[in-house]
Amino acid sequence: MNGQTHTRAHLITLAAFLCFGLMSPMCKWAMESGMITGVSMAAFRLCGAAALFWLISPMVPQQVIDKEDRKHLIIMSLCGMGINQFCYVIGVQHTSPTNACVITTSTPVFTFVLSALFLHAAVTTRKIGGLLIAATGAIILITGSQMQGGRSGSAWGDAICLFSQFSASCYFVFFSGIIKKYHPVILMRWLFLISAVLTLSLWVYEVCTLPWTDLGMAEIAGSAYVVLFGSFISYLLMIVGQRHLEPSTVAAYNYIQPVIAATVGILLGVDILTWQKVAAVLCIAAGVVFISRKSEIR
Repeated sequence: MNGQTHTRAHLITLAAFLCFGLMSPMCKWAMESGMITGVSMAAFRLCGAAALFWLISPMVPQQVIDKEDRKHLIIMSLCGMGINQFCYVIGVQHTSPTNACVITTSTPVFTFVLSALFLHAAVTTRKIGGLLIAATGAIILITGSQMQGGRSGSAWGDAICLFSQFSASCYFVFFSGIIKKYHPVILMRWLFLISAVLTLSLWVYEVCTLPWTDLGMAEIAGSAYVVLFGSFISYLLMIVGQRHLEPSTVAAYNYIQPVIAATVGILLGVDILTWQKVAAVLCIAAGVVFISRKSEIR
């Protein structure tokens, strides 16, 4: 890979995580009035992303999902899209954008734990230390939200966001073979579509009874951003970045999310910055670094 391609890959990956980082404050901004709920926003994400991925799927090499893999798509769609995105958006509704973004950095920690338990991945002293440091960060964040309340965050919302990351980790750990087997766009179009259909009973009433004519600029612009940039373009940019950069390099960009979320959230008036949030992101980031690094120490 030449220098120009390498630089372009970094810029594309940076753009992807900027989209991710902006999603939680924009989502919170759209739901601030109460007309759009977390359930409605999750439905927008699932249905909107499904439609867009199906729209562009003819542009990529076509693949047929093997019969032995089809039975796994339902669980994959629930773990990677349905449960993950429903819980995340509902969590954002009840907590602050910064808290939600800080919690997204815990995915590698859950992935490590699940891999160690079920895939017999190597467990070293360094990784155990990283797990404890990251867990400390999560505890600081949740207890800080519980004590301060308001725009600082919510322990309940933090817990829901945490569960969404656990669900995403199950998707990565248990279905990594299928994820690598198919083109991302082909896989995404099916997973988003199946998720939208499986969760239909949860969101159809709220979406149908939504006061569409009363929606203002914040609701429309925020929802459009979440669907187009937070759920579609960000995924496409990630695909390009992952093709040219090491996984650890891509993962490192994850830590700009809380910075972007905090900055935009404060500007939009839907978030405040506290020392607990700063301490939490530093602990979780340090923990993930320890877990991700290779070590011979047992």
